[in-house]
Amino acid sequence: MNAYQHFLDFFSMYNKERLDGLGWEYFKDMTNDELARAFDHLLAMVEKGGSQETVNGLFTADAERAVQPVLRLLEAGTLNDEAEMTAAFHLWQMQYSDRLPEICMKYMTSPNKDLQQKAVYYMPSIKLTDALKLNLHNLVLHEDDRLTRIRAVEKLFECYGMDKATVGKEAYLKMYRALHGDDTHAKQAVFSQLDDMYR
Repeated sequence: MNAYQHFLDFFSMYNKERLDGLGWEYFKDMTNDELARAFDHLLAMVEKGGSQETVNGLFTADAERAVQPVLRLLEAGTLNDEAEMTAAFHLWQMQYSDRLPEICMKYMTSPNKDLQQKAVYYMPSIKLTDALKLNLHNLVLHEDDRLTRIRAVEKLFECYGMDKATVGKEAYLKMYRALHGDDTHAKQAVFSQLDDMYR
C-alpha cells in the first residue's frame, strides 16, 4: 500500500489510530505529488467547514501553504466550531493572526463541554483582561466538569505568571486546592490574593 492510499484509508478508520489523528507519519513517505494531492484533499474538506482533525492535518502536510487559505476561511467565518479554534491556534503559533484569544473567549461559555475544554486549553497565556478573568473565575466557581475546571485553574495561574517557583510549593498547592474545593468564599479569597500579588 502506498503512502497516499494509507492517508485516504485513515478517514474510514474508527479505532485508536483515528483518535491519534493525522500525524506526520501519514505524510513522511509520500512523494511530492502525493503530498500535494493529500493537501488538496484536506483543503477541500476544510473548505466545507472542516474539523480539528482536517485542519491539523492540513498544517501537518504543509504549514506554510496552509496559511493563506485557512486565514481566508477564518476571516470569512465559514469554519465549523472546532475547525475555527484549531485554525486560529495554528495561525497564532505562526504569528499570522491575533484572533485566537477572541475565538477562545467565545467558546469558553459554550454549552458544549468539549468545545469549552478546548477553548481553555488553546487560550494563550496572555495578560488578563477583565473579560478573560471573569470567564476563568466563572469556570472555577461554577463548572462541574473536572477537566474543564482543572484547565481553568491552570490557565488562570499561567496568565498571572504564577507557578511553584514564584510563590513556593506550599503556597501554590494551598491556592490550587482552594480553587478546586467546594468553598466559594475560599475561592474568592484566592482570586483577591492573586490580584494583590500580581497587581
